[in-house]
Amino acid sequence: MAHSKLYIQIMNSSRWRMVRGAQLQAQPFCEICEQRGVVTAAQVVHHIREIESASNDAEAWELATSMCNLQSLCYKCHHELHTHKGYHSKEAHKQRSEERLKQWIARL
Repeated sequence: MAHSKLYIQIMNSSRWRMVRGAQLQAQPFCEICEQRGVVTAAQVVHHIREIESASNDAEAWELATSMCNLQSLCYKCHHELHTHKGYHSKEAHKQRSEERLKQWIARL
Protein backbone atom coordinates (compact mmCIF):
# COMPACT_ATOMS: atom_id res chain seq x y z
CA MET A 1 0.00 0.00 0.00
CA ALA A 2 1.60 3.22 -1.14
CA HIS A 3 0.92 6.43 0.71
CA SER A 4 1.81 9.99 -0.11
CA LYS A 5 4.72 11.74 1.58
CA LEU A 6 2.24 13.95 3.43
CA TYR A 7 0.36 10.92 4.80
CA ILE A 8 3.61 9.41 6.06
CA GLN A 9 4.60 12.76 7.61
CA ILE A 10 1.25 13.01 9.40
CA MET A 11 1.35 9.42 10.69
CA ASN A 12 4.87 9.94 12.06
CA SER A 13 4.08 13.26 13.75
CA SER A 14 3.85 13.82 17.50
CA ARG A 15 0.54 15.61 16.86
CA TRP A 16 -0.97 12.43 15.38
CA ARG A 17 0.38 10.26 18.22
CA MET A 18 -1.23 12.62 20.75
CA VAL A 19 -4.60 12.60 18.93
CA ARG A 20 -4.46 8.81 18.48
CA GLY A 21 -3.80 8.34 22.19
CA ALA A 22 -6.64 10.70 23.12
CA GLN A 23 -9.03 8.77 20.85
CA LEU A 24 -8.10 5.39 22.35
CA GLN A 25 -8.39 6.81 25.84
CA ALA A 26 -11.82 8.32 25.12
CA GLN A 27 -13.05 5.17 23.31
CA PRO A 28 -10.96 2.14 24.39
CA PHE A 29 -13.27 -0.45 22.81
CA CYS A 30 -13.86 -1.35 19.16
CA GLU A 31 -16.88 0.63 18.03
CA ILE A 32 -17.96 -1.94 15.43
CA CYS A 33 -17.72 -4.83 17.89
CA GLU A 34 -19.72 -2.81 20.43
CA GLN A 35 -22.51 -2.37 17.85
CA ARG A 36 -22.57 -6.17 17.57
CA GLY A 37 -22.78 -6.56 21.35
CA VAL A 38 -19.18 -7.74 21.74
CA VAL A 39 -16.57 -6.04 23.91
CA THR A 40 -13.14 -5.96 22.22
CA ALA A 41 -10.19 -3.72 22.96
CA ALA A 42 -9.46 -1.16 20.26
CA GLN A 43 -5.93 -1.22 18.85
CA VAL A 44 -6.38 0.98 15.78
CA VAL A 45 -7.66 4.49 15.19
CA HIS A 46 -9.47 4.58 11.84
CA HIS A 47 -10.09 7.71 9.79
CA ILE A 48 -13.73 7.68 8.72
CA ARG A 49 -13.02 10.01 5.81
CA GLU A 50 -9.60 9.01 4.55
CA ILE A 51 -6.76 11.50 4.75
CA GLU A 52 -5.85 11.01 1.10
CA SER A 53 -9.23 12.37 0.02
CA ALA A 54 -8.16 15.87 1.10
CA SER A 55 -7.67 18.48 -1.61
CA ASN A 56 -4.77 20.23 0.17
CA ASP A 57 -2.28 19.79 3.01
CA ALA A 58 -4.30 21.78 5.56
CA GLU A 59 -7.41 19.69 4.91
CA ALA A 60 -5.34 16.49 5.20
CA TRP A 61 -4.07 17.56 8.64
CA GLU A 62 -7.63 18.43 9.68
CA LEU A 63 -8.96 15.04 8.57
CA ALA A 64 -6.11 13.28 10.33
CA THR A 65 -6.46 15.03 13.66
CA SER A 66 -10.16 15.86 13.99
CA MET A 67 -11.69 13.68 16.70
CA CYS A 68 -15.02 13.63 14.84
CA ASN A 69 -13.28 11.86 11.93
CA LEU A 70 -11.83 9.09 14.10
CA GLN A 71 -13.13 5.69 15.09
CA SER A 72 -11.58 3.20 17.54
CA LEU A 73 -11.41 -0.31 16.09
CA CYS A 74 -9.85 -3.69 16.73
CA TYR A 75 -7.42 -5.05 14.14
CA LYS A 76 -9.99 -7.48 12.73
CA CYS A 77 -12.72 -4.88 12.17
CA HIS A 78 -10.23 -2.39 10.74
CA HIS A 79 -8.96 -4.97 8.25
CA GLU A 80 -12.49 -6.01 7.29
CA LEU A 81 -13.55 -2.41 6.81
CA HIS A 82 -10.62 -1.62 4.51
CA THR A 83 -10.97 -4.88 2.60
CA HIS A 84 -14.72 -4.41 2.12
CA LYS A 85 -14.42 -0.80 0.98
CA GLY A 86 -11.35 -1.48 -1.16
CA TYR A 87 -9.43 1.44 0.37
CA HIS A 88 -6.04 -0.09 -0.25
CA SER A 89 -6.59 -1.69 -3.63
CA LYS A 90 -4.42 -0.64 -6.56
CA GLU A 91 -7.52 0.76 -8.25
CA ALA A 92 -8.37 2.94 -5.24
CA HIS A 93 -4.83 4.34 -5.10
CA LYS A 94 -4.87 5.00 -8.85
CA GLN A 95 -8.23 6.78 -8.59
CA ARG A 96 -7.01 8.95 -5.67
CA SER A 97 -3.89 9.87 -7.62
CA GLU A 98 -5.97 10.85 -10.65
CA GLU A 99 -8.28 12.95 -8.47
CA ARG A 100 -5.32 14.75 -6.85
CA LEU A 101 -3.87 15.47 -10.30
CA LYS A 102 -7.21 16.91 -11.48
CA GLN A 103 -7.41 19.11 -8.38
CA TRP A 104 -3.85 20.30 -8.89
CA ILE A 105 -4.54 21.16 -12.55
CA ALA A 106 -7.75 23.00 -11.59
CA ARG A 107 -5.76 25.25 -9.25
CA LEU A 108 -3.43 26.36 -12.08
